Amino acid sequence: LNAVIATFPKPYVAIMDGIVMGGGVGLSAHGSVRLVTERSMVAMPETGIGFIPDVGGTYLLSRAPGELGTHAALTALRMSGADAIACGLADHYLPSDLIDDFVSALSTQSVDDAVREFSRQPTESELLAQRGWIDAAYAVDDPREIVQRLEACALPGARDARQQLLAKSPTAVAATLRSLRRAAELRTLEEVLNQEYRVSSAALRSHDLREGFRAQVIDKDRTPRWSPTSLDEVKEEAVAAFFAPLGA
Repeated sequence: LNAVIATFPKPYVAIMDGIVMGGGVGLSAHGSVRLVTERSMVAMPETGIGFIPDVGGTYLLSRAPGELGTHAALTALRMSGADAIACGLADHYLPSDLIDDFVSALSTQSVDDAVREFSRQPTESELLAQRGWIDAAYAVDDPREIVQRLEACALPGARDARQQLLAKSPTAVAATLRSLRRAAELRTLEEVLNQEYRVSSAALRSHDLREGFRAQVIDKDRTPRWSPTSLDEVKEEAVAAFFAPLGA
């Protein structure tokens, strides 16, 4: 479905109003015309439940400017509409009180004309304003070194990012970083979706995904007990296993 959306020959208009996370990103951010509002909250929150971004999320985030996508994926960052535009997950800003008028206009005029009439200049992206320290911290392939760089940075945003990252599943963080780096080297969305299918299949057999669902969805105690408990304990073979061929 995500691949079909990305290659659909007709204009595919997605209004990303309110919470747009995980699968919602797949249904919207691969479209040809993507609008956000002042109420948009866009995220790929998978590392918080012991999972790895899918639905083409690693394709999108690996192609964001600098290391903004890496930061968003590892910390499960909740992006504003302006942040989503800065990361390349959206194109235009549409005030929520104009949504109905915009949708009505689509039945009488072209998509481009409707976008020009109703879209507005977005507010400044707070995420883009922090790109300096984000690029410096995340420009490595070892999640443990990322944590060290975040700790060495005195800026409040970096300290908060470190805290958010360390709260996520260590195995999911390591596998997500590997998935992003590999996605950046793949040419097409379809190739990335194939990789994400392998990674997701492996995640379904993992301890941390079951534990993440227990803590966040079932018991709602918000205190997942990850295994292993730290990035230092995540073994290379455990990360590599997410990318193993599935066979016929």
